[in-house]
Amino acid sequence: MAFEHSIVVTDAEGSQIALIVETVADGRGLATSERQLKEFMAGMGAPVGLLVTPELLRLYRDEYLSESADSIAEVGEFDVRGVLKSEANTGADPAAFERTVQSWLEGLSSESSLRDLPLGLRRAAQMFLVPAILQGTVRAGQPRASLSV
Repeated sequence: MAFEHSIVVTDAEGSQIALIVETVADGRGLATSERQLKEFMAGMGAPVGLLVTPELLRLYRDEYLSESADSIAEVGEFDVRGVLKSEANTGADPAAFERTVQSWLEGLSSESSLRDLPLGLRRAAQMFLVPAILQGTVRAGQPRASLSV
């Protein structure tokens, strides 16, 4: 089965990937999700990646040491329980959790949303996430189920 990333940030023209995000609403299968994210980042030439659960956010970057997933290094792991404020964080609805994470990413373009982050996450966001978001477009990585029944 092919890796289906949750959210992607592309450059202004939409031709290059600046950030790949994988959300795991129930927190299970992190090792598999991490491996798939790293392989996808390496294959697509994405410089930054995120793995997000309702409890944690792992930030990765390509160190460009090789063309394989071995070149993708974890920058940090951050507790996001107080950051991703939504009822969708329970893991009951993966699509709702994706929307919560996407909305949070889009909000990082404002200074006030950055001030609310814990210091370590704020620094990581300013260094790795904000430049991609300000210069690009945040969108769903795959089609999501319709909200209406």
